Amino acid sequence: MMYQDIFDNTNDTSVVDFSKKSYLLKTIKRRFLTYGYRQIQTSTLEQYDLYQSITGTVHPDKMIKVIDPSGKILVLRPDVTIPITRMLASLNQVQSPEQPLFYISEVFRHSSDQQAKNEQTQAGIENFGPSTVELDAEVIALAIHTLRDLGFDSFKLEIGQASFFRELLELLNLTKAEKSELQLLIQAKNISEINRLLGDLTIQDELSTFIQQVPFLYGNFMEVINRAEEIALNEQMKDKLKKLKKLYEILQFYEVENDVSLDLGLINHMDYYSDIIFQGFVENVGKPVLMGGRYDQLADQLNATIPAIGFAFDVDFLVEAMDQHNLFPEVKTDIDIVLLYEKTRQRDAIKSASMLRYQGYRVYTEQLTAKECNPPASTSLVRYENDQQLLEHVNRSTSFTDQNDLLRLIRQREEDV
Repeated sequence: MMYQDIFDNTNDTSVVDFSKKSYLLKTIKRRFLTYGYRQIQTSTLEQYDLYQSITGTVHPDKMIKVIDPSGKILVLRPDVTIPITRMLASLNQVQSPEQPLFYISEVFRHSSDQQAKNEQTQAGIENFGPSTVELDAEVIALAIHTLRDLGFDSFKLEIGQASFFRELLELLNLTKAEKSELQLLIQAKNISEINRLLGDLTIQDELSTFIQQVPFLYGNFMEVINRAEEIALNEQMKDKLKKLKKLYEILQFYEVENDVSLDLGLINHMDYYSDIIFQGFVENVGKPVLMGGRYDQLADQLNATIPAIGFAFDVDFLVEAMDQHNLFPEVKTDIDIVLLYEKTRQRDAIKSASMLRYQGYRVYTEQLTAKECNPPASTSLVRYENDQQLLEHVNRSTSFTDQNDLLRLIRQREEDV
């Protein structure tokens, strides 16, 4: 007796969903190529020690571990950024020119949500170029242009500054647990709990007032910068705001300034982000469809110096979002021609099927038997019977003499439709 569990697999993809996913990935890939990115692929199995040695990455409990024959612990790739950075570091590409790379890869993570998939597809870019505002703006423009290509006309890219918030934490002298709690509360913009936490801490009034305002530092890009400049606590914070202002100026050159907003309380759960961070939301969808940022110090942990910026689309979630917005073209699952034949006409049927496939048609063949035939839906039906051969197309049945006559009739019917 087989257990029901073996039939349950939330990672399966139907024919229709696979067609949608292929359309989406083709669109994303085409846009990445227009910005000069080249595709790369890392191994599905990675060394567990790699992720253990990097701080600020996926929690070990979320990694799916396997043991190889030698007893070494491996993990199914839980993240793509770290393996690609590892590749660049191992190839000693420190002095190389700009490396714009993209990937389409599966990532594997345990989830506490039983409805969530352990396997997800990500499509993203990693740019191992200089750490400049100009490159940051180009990467953000690429993300926005890709969303436009997919058909979204109402979306927003929220931009934050990881180091701006980090400067604030340095001033507070908090414990690790207190920092973590404060980050979560600011991320959730939970004002009452922030005030409760601040009341329990011994910090200067000026700092406490500033922290209380951070959750409100979001919205129109320049308005937020102007408000933040009035309350910035030191020169480092003011420098971060100047870079954000320069970033916004360049985004205007790309004509994408209306698609971005600024959130200085934005925090990414990946601690390796060192500077600008961002996430993209589309209308009526509660989760971000893309996340990214700059991670200039990540390669330092792999004994290399490689500044970088990147982002990734959650492809499976993007499929759901496009479905919700009716952005997929009609998916054609019917095949072109069903070819049924009697046993005595097998040779003629196979030769005709080969000829039609050579012409680019999608052909399904099946031998007629005493058992009821149940072929897939098709535009045309060809029947090779013992004493005749027929083409059925849109309620019209016509006999044909040979392969050339069959092809002529099919094309003629197509023109008539």
